[in-house]
Amino acid sequence: MLEGRRVVVVGGSAGIGHAVAQAARAAGAEIAIVGRDTGTLSRAVAALGGGTRGEAADARDPAAIATALARIGRFDHLVVTASASAARLGVAKPMAEMPKAAAESFFAGKFWAQYHAAQAALPLLSADGSITFTSGVASRKGLPNHTVLAASNAAVDAMARQLAREIAPVRVNVVSPGLTDTRAYDHLAEEEKKAFFAHVTGRLPIARAASAAEIAQGYIFAMTATYLTGAVLDLDGGLLVT
Repeated sequence: MLEGRRVVVVGGSAGIGHAVAQAARAAGAEIAIVGRDTGTLSRAVAALGGGTRGEAADARDPAAIATALARIGRFDHLVVTASASAARLGVAKPMAEMPKAAAESFFAGKFWAQYHAAQAALPLLSADGSITFTSGVASRKGLPNHTVLAASNAAVDAMARQLAREIAPVRVNVVSPGLTDTRAYDHLAEEEKKAFFAHVTGRLPIARAASAAEIAQGYIFAMTATYLTGAVLDLDGGLLVT
């Protein structure tokens, strides 16, 4: 599906991004990943093997991500899974209790990182290529204590729809995951994590969290479905129908 194509995954050293890089490589693509942490990045490059390229950069810094992508050179598909942990930043709470600094940090990691990566990619992308962003189900479903998450995810969705017209024929889409079992929740105590997952998944038609590999298939579809643009792909276990 992606034979002979070059795919860059910003956020590709862990979690969903790493799963996307694995799936794209299995589909025949040449892979470059960008990550913030040099140790995690080195391990991810080694695990992917096969000539995978790694570039260390923080996408919250526009100059850093522009330099990293310029070093990679021309490519066909950009996937951006770089984000910020809502739990670590403490933004999963009512607005009345929300520290402004935490909300701004979340936007920097979720929206602005994706904006910067896309902007830096524009002169490097193939005309028949694509950009795939990452938002989340909170932008499309009312959830308690998710005001900042919903706003940042909605900003990503809106950016993609506008950009799909602005840079056509390059295609622009969004994958919107639901609860996914990644390292984002590793800071929680085991019992706390189990209780949180049980609370969320108890209302789902598919009554479990997704694996990163399952979510990665949405990005492969977005890259290879050549008539798809301006779309948000909901991989949420059915939360939107509850």
